[in-house]
Amino acid sequence: MDYLIIQYEKKCLNVARFNLSRNSAELIGSEWIEINEESGLYDALQHIAGKLSGSPRVLLCLPPSLFAQRIVNLPFNDVRKAREVLPSQLQGEITLGVEDLSLQAMSLGDGKFLALWARKSELAKIIEQFCDAGVEPQVVTSSVFALAELPGLSTDYAFCDSNLLAIISSGRLTYFRASETDFTPQTITSTLSTLELSGIKLPSQLYYTGTIESESPDAASLPLPLKALEVPGNLGNLFKNDSTFQQLALLYAVARANYAGILPDFRHGELAWRAGDLKLRKKLVLTGILFVTIVILIFVNKGIQYRSAVADLNSLNKSISLLYHEIFPTRTKAVDEISEIKGEIRKLSGVDISVSYVEILKKLAEFKGNSIDSIYEAELDGRHLRIKGYAHSAQAANEFKKSLEQILDSSELGEVKSRPDGIVTFSLTGVVKEVAE
Repeated sequence: MDYLIIQYEKKCLNVARFNLSRNSAELIGSEWIEINEESGLYDALQHIAGKLSGSPRVLLCLPPSLFAQRIVNLPFNDVRKAREVLPSQLQGEITLGVEDLSLQAMSLGDGKFLALWARKSELAKIIEQFCDAGVEPQVVTSSVFALAELPGLSTDYAFCDSNLLAIISSGRLTYFRASETDFTPQTITSTLSTLELSGIKLPSQLYYTGTIESESPDAASLPLPLKALEVPGNLGNLFKNDSTFQQLALLYAVARANYAGILPDFRHGELAWRAGDLKLRKKLVLTGILFVTIVILIFVNKGIQYRSAVADLNSLNKSISLLYHEIFPTRTKAVDEISEIKGEIRKLSGVDISVSYVEILKKLAEFKGNSIDSIYEAELDGRHLRIKGYAHSAQAANEFKKSLEQILDSSELGEVKSRPDGIVTFSLTGVVKEVAE
């Protein structure tokens, strides 16, 4: 994940870009930009926007003095639930109206939470300045909330950075004090003494960055030994020296906390980041348009194929109709033109026998003699012959059947019916011999 961390202070912007993954971290670049009368915040942000490439996740770290805190006890340990009930928990306990605040919470364990809040109006004003300069932050937070992610330190320590004093206990931020002016050793001493008197167990080490010097006479009066942040051995390839690490350690901790999903984000509700939703909507709209276009093209293509198939079928039907009328000019109407043409072809071709349909008819005419009045129907399907006719008597029909044994392998005389005029009708079926005689 690519992170652009901007730490906004009164007189400068501390900027660093990290690329984090599960097993590696990379410092892409860093810069310290001074803010003064000649070059204001807008100019500094435009300078950052001009160098911005790709699509990093922009995290804005505001001064901790903008945020307030209070420990809240709740009957559960779920941070998400704690954020939902904070407005009702803080209503009436703080002087500000909760509807004017952006609230967050950090778990301290055992149902304790560090409630955090800042004025929406102050946050909105700063966010608007960043947006106007072309560097809209996706996350608004403070580096103090990521102190527990400082690499190379134990789970219990105090931290001091010019105008910030914080206590980390069991790997969690339990207390912080911030000021718009730099802390003096006397301020740090009084704050730590007050915390100790209130029952808070102080850690054994105070790490520092900034202007406090461990060799100064005032530092000797501090209740905790001072120690400057040093580059951990496993991050020597990321931070080349201790001074670089001290400058970027908090920003690196912010990136790690966000990657781990534990960094409080005050851009929610009315202040929520909408650009991501807008980009997603644009992508969804574009995807929808492409999908509809593809569907339309598929239907158009199928429509063209259907019209082409219908045109071919109509042309084929027309050709069959013309062919049918050429073969049977006297027939006015056809029930099934193709079947009739096939039947006539089979009749004329005499499939699977050595004699044709015409030759079979000649043989029938020879064998019927005078006792058979006429044959009014004859059908040859492969080698199967079916005939119907009129005979003088049933005896004549039987004699006709026997005479056909010369050309039929087997034959069967069907029902013989008598008519009032004395003539009988008969039907006969049989299988034509392969070699006609």
